[in-house]
Amino acid sequence: MQNQSYSAFIQKLRALLQAPYAFIEITSFEEDRCLSLIRSLSKALNREVKEWSAITGFDGSPANADFQQALRHIESAPLNNVFVLKDCDSYFEDSTTIRRIREIESNCAALGKTIIFLSPVQIKAEKLSKDITRLSLPLPGREAIQREFENVFRGIKLDADAVIQGAMGLTVKEAHRAFHRVKVQYLEATAKNAFFDIEREILSEKKQLVNASDALEFHPLDLGLDDVGGMNELKRWLHERNDAFSEDAKAFGLPTPKGVLLIGIQGCGKSLTAKVIGRHWGLPLLRLDLGSVFDGKQSPEESLRHALAVCDAIAPCVLWLDEIEKGFDSTDGRTSRVLGSLLTWQQEKQSAVFMVATANDVSRLPPELLRKGRFDEIFFVDLPEVHERVSILKIHLLRRGRLIEDTDIDKIAGLTEYFSGAELEQVVISAMYGSFAERRELTVDDLIFAARETVPLFRTYEEPIKALREWADGRARRASSKQKVLDFFA
Repeated sequence: MQNQSYSAFIQKLRALLQAPYAFIEITSFEEDRCLSLIRSLSKALNREVKEWSAITGFDGSPANADFQQALRHIESAPLNNVFVLKDCDSYFEDSTTIRRIREIESNCAALGKTIIFLSPVQIKAEKLSKDITRLSLPLPGREAIQREFENVFRGIKLDADAVIQGAMGLTVKEAHRAFHRVKVQYLEATAKNAFFDIEREILSEKKQLVNASDALEFHPLDLGLDDVGGMNELKRWLHERNDAFSEDAKAFGLPTPKGVLLIGIQGCGKSLTAKVIGRHWGLPLLRLDLGSVFDGKQSPEESLRHALAVCDAIAPCVLWLDEIEKGFDSTDGRTSRVLGSLLTWQQEKQSAVFMVATANDVSRLPPELLRKGRFDEIFFVDLPEVHERVSILKIHLLRRGRLIEDTDIDKIAGLTEYFSGAELEQVVISAMYGSFAERRELTVDDLIFAARETVPLFRTYEEPIKALREWADGRARRASSKQKVLDFFA
């Protein structure tokens, strides 16, 4: 099945060629795939395509390989042609070239000519921003990857669905190379009667692609929902959506979940929860670093666009944005444009990308981000109640191979009112340092001493925390249900 973003791209490009628009820019690393599509659409519209590069000129004629000569050639060419100029983004650094392009626009518009600027790099020319219509070729959908798989693995019996899904997010050329590489490795392993995990090898290729991005990275699925203490309401909500990305859910009429926003007190497990959702649902987890979006090699808009395009192609997946308020607390133009791009993607995306955003300071969040429809749910993560502190302490003790009686853990939980999950972890670590220094086993007295020595963040930031609780009341759903605890100290 052809993915919807690719279908939308074809429809828009066809409409632009049919109008016709004078200048179109297509950003893509897949030149051959893009050229094939341009030729096909132009042929259907009875328009001839002329291709130019700085090496071969137009259609292999080096006489017009110079860019200025190419523009003169376009001016004198017959009407209705489509001219594809490859890798010419660097020429736009010259003000004379920009002026020449602006003047040629009226000639193209009057005679029905279209110039398509095709390059992996976006043109940086503010003066032409109103004249050029920008498009970006989406990464190939499942149908294209499946064709490549069938060509490479013809006659070899494999779990096709798993391998094809593993290659989603690669370009056709990258998938072709990855399939050929793992095919050789697979046949060598089979000849030696050795085990070879072909799906994992394809996934490693995808990880290299994602990690090559300035702003996107694969995050390991090393923790599960059992590593999160408390938050029973949020956990129940996630359990209900275990099969939300399945074909059965779609057939039942359910929409694909959009995402959640986790707002709350620092150190209470928002980021940890975001990390475990991928493993709980069996989906890859991608982390988007907003700092790198703004400070990377590409423009912020281009960096975000590329990262979201990779997510769309890899889907179904979980996309994690940590401390999202830090990325959008500025009011400058580029921040507004990046926020607008993210909000538009959230609103219009058709892919199964579940976005998990976390925030500590709700006052720094743009109001547009909190509007209904951006997320399926907004959860407020508060300081853990006593029964949740028991659960958190047990998790951190068990993780470090330490056994403490339940009644003693109850006692520590009672002593640590207003402690966050991160502070409870530090209580365990501090207590273990004390016992290790004396070369003896950890005791409840060590934990009591560490708890009494720790000053929780609540003591310093009591007023902001209370203000956050007041904001959340009626605006967000509690991640933990209120629960009456029986006498812990009986």
